[in-house]
Amino acid sequence: MKLPQQPEKIVPMPDKNTLKKIACAEIDRRSDELIELGKEIWRNPELGYQEFNTSRLVQEKFASGNLPYKKNLAVTGVRADLNMKKPGPRIAVLGELDALYTPDHAECNPQTGAAHACAHNAQITALVGCAFGLNLPEITGNLSGAAAFIATPAEEGRLASLESGKRFVSGKTEMIFDGVFDDIDLALMIHGAEKYGIAVSANGLMMKNVRFIGKACHAGRPWAGANALSAARLALTAIDSQRELFKEADTVRIHGIIKNGGAVVNTVPHTAELEYMVRAQTPEAMTQAAELFDRCMRAAAIAFDLDVEIETHHGCMPLLNDPAIGAIHRENLFAEVPDAEYEDLGIRTSSTDFGDVTMIIPGLHPYSSGWHGAFHTFELRCDDEYKAYVEPAKLLAMDVIDLLYDDAAPAKKIAAKKTRYTKAEYCKLVESFDKKEYFSPKRKEKL
Repeated sequence: MKLPQQPEKIVPMPDKNTLKKIACAEIDRRSDELIELGKEIWRNPELGYQEFNTSRLVQEKFASGNLPYKKNLAVTGVRADLNMKKPGPRIAVLGELDALYTPDHAECNPQTGAAHACAHNAQITALVGCAFGLNLPEITGNLSGAAAFIATPAEEGRLASLESGKRFVSGKTEMIFDGVFDDIDLALMIHGAEKYGIAVSANGLMMKNVRFIGKACHAGRPWAGANALSAARLALTAIDSQRELFKEADTVRIHGIIKNGGAVVNTVPHTAELEYMVRAQTPEAMTQAAELFDRCMRAAAIAFDLDVEIETHHGCMPLLNDPAIGAIHRENLFAEVPDAEYEDLGIRTSSTDFGDVTMIIPGLHPYSSGWHGAFHTFELRCDDEYKAYVEPAKLLAMDVIDLLYDDAAPAKKIAAKKTRYTKAEYCKLVESFDKKEYFSPKRKEKL
């Protein structure tokens, strides 16, 4: 006698809060491992495009989770992909590999001057922890789309980075040109801070390297030479005198250093070299401020009848945080940290090459907690290892689950938004920023 066929048992899909708890529990289970990773990277800081040890650590963690990865992207970058059960949008979760040149930091590398004075070691830890939390069958089997975990080099934007042979000082710019983000629909990362927060936007920047070329002579007979250092000083005074021309809404910041002001005191300097950054809220404002900067350099060259060479390099684009992703992140933050000290940060005048990503892909760059002291200085320290290294990983994992749940409906809606530029438009604009000018008053022309 044939028994009647039993109806197939339907297993209900777990709700997204259950999935978040599963992911966070896995991250907590591996919290000691994550904290040790963050501390190991802290102890071994590396400058942009030189992050070989940090890159190796990321590769080892991906391999430990059986996540296939690509390495040597823009020199040291690494990317691992995790596919969910159903197709859908691909979300990039980013972390930055490089440290900052901070030779006065007590824990810098004495040979290179590198120190993690911007807490990028915590970003890499959060990236790895997020991968740990999402790489579970309970998670991947109930989401749609994919996550790409991308460790990126050279965020700090030093002109010395160009010595690596790359086209751009910033690693994400290099990766965009190389096609690493071509299949990415949304992007996330998280930055350390003292307080939690999200900005509306942040400045972009151009980098300037200026060399005044005069004529050396005995300092007791200065009329026989052309003082390159005096020209540089006049150029900087000219910039200071024109700051009132900057519109408040453009949040222009022009700042830099004198890299070379001469060799000995009793010789009129033959050359003087400046390295400067020109920051502003929009590419248009960046371009206008950069031209003002160049005019000041040319004017000083005319005043001292000497030559000036002005190099301009793309640093990074303005950051545009997506408000819809921001709302998701805030909800997860207060669910995980109900007493979070949170700030709406408005417009920030600092810069990040994550801005380049947000020019072509909707993205979010929030701030977490666990750090104390001024960033980019010798003061920065981690004062809460759990908040610095573990909590950000949980927040990123929760954000990804929200975005890829329900057939990835939230991610699809955000990914459909029009971005500031297409990739082709972005690349054309960035390439237009990079240029070199040799101005000689004697020839009355630009060469």
